[in-house]
Amino acid sequence: MKRCPNCDAHREDDDDYCPVCGETFPAPHISEPSGPPWYTRTGYMIVYVFLLWPVALYGLYRRDAWDQNADQWMLAGCLIMAGLWSALLRML
Repeated sequence: MKRCPNCDAHREDDDDYCPVCGETFPAPHISEPSGPPWYTRTGYMIVYVFLLWPVALYGLYRRDAWDQNADQWMLAGCLIMAGLWSALLRML
């Protein structure tokens, strides 16, 4: 059995709050971020340029770093892929 850090009353291990004083206990976080967002990872962005170029455009917008050389190449790749997809769709 644990004790409340506020009033030192006995409490169960699975209590969310103290039954005496009402102090809330911090709950464990089930899901926590596991790294930087997807749009800041250059490797993922290059894959998105070729497979899902609209997603890559959104990621480039979220990065907000147009002055970097890699971002300019990814933008050019997105525009090329958009052109290729439009040409393929016209042929159908």
